[in-house]
Amino acid sequence: MKLYPEMFFSPWHLIVVVLALIAFIGLIKGGYDRKTVLRSTGLSTLVFYFILTIPIGLITQESLYKEETMLTDLDQNFEDKKADSQLQSLKDYVVLHVGAYKNEDDADIVVYAGNYHESQTFNGHITLFVYDKNDEEVFTEMYRDITLAPGEKKKLDTSFTSQPMDTYRYRYETHPQM
Repeated sequence: MKLYPEMFFSPWHLIVVVLALIAFIGLIKGGYDRKTVLRSTGLSTLVFYFILTIPIGLITQESLYKEETMLTDLDQNFEDKKADSQLQSLKDYVVLHVGAYKNEDDADIVVYAGNYHESQTFNGHITLFVYDKNDEEVFTEMYRDITLAPGEKKKLDTSFTSQPMDTYRYRYETHPQM
């Protein structure tokens, strides 16, 4: 399990502050002495923090792991394309990567796109074709009006499928810039 800073300090952790404040005010209103109020508030803050961090950590770790692996694979796809000397037009600098993350009965399909051109923006449609092991089409998806600034990488879609998928292909349709 890889640890990310977002697992330990997120906007959701503000709940701990609110709960600690409620505990602090409740102890003061209860008439407890200063030492008991500070000790109990500190302990309750730690307990609240750990109770909240466990589910946040599990949820955040999975999504950040997917994002990290998708961006790494997207970069690798571009490097492979560059090594094959396939970079001739703007469309060649736009790379798509589809990743499947298996769950119990189905798979999460995550789609990322990146524009690796240094100065030109990509505007257009990207069509994705997903195939199974028998080279039969599982599904097709068109992403319309995609804009990718130079160097930009972004998540296009997340979907689910129970059908097995093996490979994918994609095609572009660019729009002239105005």
